[in-house]
Formats: sequence, C-alpha cells, structure tokens
Amino acid sequence: MKIAITADLHLTPRKEHPERYRALENIFEQIEGESIQHLVVAGDLFDVDLQDFSGFEALCREHKAVKVHVIPGNHDSRLREASLLSENVTVYEEPGWASPDPGGPPILMIPYLARTSMGEAIESCAEHLPDGGWVLVGHGDWSEGMRVRNPLEPGVYMPLTSQDVGRYRPQRVFLGHIHVPYSRGLVHYPGSPYPLDITETGKRRFVVYEPTTDVVETRLVDTEVIYFDETFVTVPMEDEDKYLERQIRDRIEAWSLDKKDRAKVRVRVRVCGYCTDRRALGEVTQRTFRGFAFYEDAEPDLSELLVSDDLDLQAISGNVLARIESLEWGGGGDEPSKADIVLAALQTIYGGR
Repeated sequence: MKIAITADLHLTPRKEHPERYRALENIFEQIEGESIQHLVVAGDLFDVDLQDFSGFEALCREHKAVKVHVIPGNHDSRLREASLLSENVTVYEEPGWASPDPGGPPILMIPYLARTSMGEAIESCAEHLPDGGWVLVGHGDWSEGMRVRNPLEPGVYMPLTSQDVGRYRPQRVFLGHIHVPYSRGLVHYPGSPYPLDITETGKRRFVVYEPTTDVVETRLVDTEVIYFDETFVTVPMEDEDKYLERQIRDRIEAWSLDKKDRAKVRVRVRVCGYCTDRRALGEVTQRTFRGFAFYEDAEPDLSELLVSDDLDLQAISGNVLARIESLEWGGGGDEPSKADIVLAALQTIYGGR
C-alpha cells in the first residue's frame, strides 16, 4: 500500500490564494489515479490563525475516498480535529501512531511542539517503539547533513539530529517546514507543493512512499507558475558577452523544462561583477531570456554590474575565476554559493577602483 506525503501548503481562505488549493487538488487527483488511499500532511497545512476551513473541507468531500492524516506545524499549531467537519481527516494533536498499511511499519506522527526537540518528542513515545521498523513524520529542522533553512523563518524549529536517528532507528523520516525538496539518506522533505514566493524555485513535488518495500518516489505537482531566482557573475574578458550567454543557457538547461513548463516560468535575474561593455551584457541577458516572463515584469537587475578596463586586474580576475571554477562548491544554508565567492573575490580585486 502506497502513501502520499506533502507539507507546507499554507492554505488561506480560498479566495486569497486559490492556486494553493488547485495544487492540493492536483495531488488528490494524482493519488486517486494511482489508487493511493492515504495522504499525509507533515505540518503547515494551513497558514497562521486560519479560521475558514470551508475550501479545504470542500476538497475533502470531493475526494472522500482519500484518508488525510495531518500533523499541525508551527503555523497551524492550534489546529484541532474538532475544527474540521471532514470525516476523512485525522489531526494528530499529540504525538501518536498511525497504521495506514496494516502489513507495513507503523508511523509515528509528531506535531510541532514549541521549545521541544524532535528527540524529546520521540522519547515520550519510546516505550511504544516497535522492535522492527517504524516511520517518523514530523515538522522541524533536520539539523545535520542539511544546510538549507527556511529563509522566511530564521532560527531552529524542533530539530532532529543524527543522534536521534541513530538512537531510535526509524527506517524513514519525512519532515515538513523546509519548503525546498530534499532527499538524502533516510530523511525526506517533500517541500511546498506550490511556491509561496520567488525564493521557492523549480518544479514542485510530493512524495509517494511504499512502507512495506521502503521505496520512496516523487511526483511532480502541476502548478500554475514555476519560479527561478538566478544570479550571474561576470569578469572583464575577451568575449565576455559569450561567457555570460553560456552561463545563462547552461542555467536554463539545468531547469529541465518541457514546452508546457516554459510558459509557466517567472524568473528574476541579477547580473553582477565587472565588465568592459555593460550595454552588451544587458542586451545578451535580454536576448538569451527571450521567451520567458520576468517575475513581476521586472527587467534584469544590472545595478551591481560595474565597468573596468584595467588590463592587469583583468588578468588577475581571469586567473582567480579559473581557479574557482576548478573547485567544487556545495553551498546552501548559511554557506556562500559559488556566485557569492566569485563576487567577493572580484570586490577584493577591484575594490576602491
């Protein structure tokens, strides 16, 4: 028996953000098409202090064959099952067990609890942990092995550590709170199924899990927009316009879009660094992104693209860029990206000139 898992929908009254409801409806339609009977929501189904649940309840009535299992997140921590009329929805107000697949491992559902770690919440249920495999669903930060954080909410929320995983030994962990899709080892974030803002880039997804075989798969959500937020760094060089064009084309190729997806893209573009011909780089940026819509109709931002014709500094910056390009840069979370590192190096080279 397969189980679908999503998180961080942040539903508001439907008239405010109908696109979020349409994303959830697409998830319902896909899982019904696969005869999946259970949908798990790993927190933040609703946005802060939502009192109007009618839009969600209408969807649940339309898809009443799907049993929806919800843990409250930090945004909807006051959510109670008594608030909802939908008979096919279960809200886990306290840490508790779910067994959607009688032949598979039980699932420990841990809602967000302020000033509590995930390990402490698991410990409260430790006497009931099965000897065999079990699955954890929670809402918080995987504090090890993942540098990505939720940029909208600084700080640490209900952390889960590798020591917790090693001590209690779940066979899989599914978490909400981080809106970026992430899967590594035992830990999976489905990410938000609809982008809440321009920082939530790329195609959105949800997760399908087969507990008995312990297989995790992903499914793409058919959203109305796909955001990309791209920064390009240039240095003065011969054919600098072609260098920038290659960067842009490589980035677009990495988006992995089909023809239908391209029409959904809204991209925010920033070009910074140093160059000898600022106008030419502005023209190549516009030309290479032709066919894509810019986020909020804003033109590419070249305000941090400066001009220099110093040949000595050009040689130095070229050597530095080649060295940086030869190295592997992970980035993410609080760590600088490769673009940040290149820009910092250029500011050191050209600073004050």
